[in-house]
Amino acid sequence: MRLGIHTKINEGFEKAVLRLVKLGCNACQIFSRSPRGGKARVLGEEEVRRFRELCGKHDINPVVVHIPYVLNLATSDPKMHEYAWAMVKEDMARADTLGASFLVLHMGSHRGEGTDKGLAQVAKALNSALEGYEGDTMLLLENTSGSGTEVGSTFEQLGQVLNELKIRRAGICFDTCHGFAAGYDLSEGEKVDATFNELDRIIGLSDLKLIHTNDSVFPLGSTKDRHADIGNGYIGERGFKAILNNPRLQGIPFILETPAEQDEDWERNLKTVRRLTGE
Repeated sequence: MRLGIHTKINEGFEKAVLRLVKLGCNACQIFSRSPRGGKARVLGEEEVRRFRELCGKHDINPVVVHIPYVLNLATSDPKMHEYAWAMVKEDMARADTLGASFLVLHMGSHRGEGTDKGLAQVAKALNSALEGYEGDTMLLLENTSGSGTEVGSTFEQLGQVLNELKIRRAGICFDTCHGFAAGYDLSEGEKVDATFNELDRIIGLSDLKLIHTNDSVFPLGSTKDRHADIGNGYIGERGFKAILNNPRLQGIPFILETPAEQDEDWERNLKTVRRLTGE
């Protein structure tokens, strides 16, 4: 099983990898720049070399880069739209430099212009950003909770954008908390099966490349994005046992984004996941 956390790199890439090793992780997710956006610092040649070397040595695979949350690909504002696709272009290059398998992004909000317009803007932006891209990193669209004017909360919306992309190095990251908030029931085995059967029917499980593994503070269909510790939310241990042990999901990496102020928080959640999988 490939299991990791979203780890901070504010103390440097090398310390981030050694922290993952201490926690027993064999996958990870990071930001390659400030999650608040702004100009990204240049990645040093030596720190990149050392990061890739350590990930190889300790079998940290996949490495996932998450794009800053400020990104809004669905906007109709010309300046914001250009800023968004330029960031995707830059972060795809940064992720490739770091040897990351995936770059994950949220598609953003249509801000009153309508879902169809928002999704069209997303596809337009991504096609601009990825034109001529020849790197190894794959782009992953993450599902959202459906709050407000967000796009990307349904499998149909995710599939629509995927189908409009001009490159095939793209797939889906499914966030359990977001999916539950959007109305996809994950609370027990049969409902987990039904959710992933629907994903397979609409998109195809072959395009599901990553699972963000988070419980939900709020109940099914709330559209509220609030992550909880594994087993301590409305999905619960029963739901996560079904998700983690689902035969159709074997081989897909699981990344925790549970609330964490210190390593003990990560240790607690990782322990729960391992107990539920029998590892």
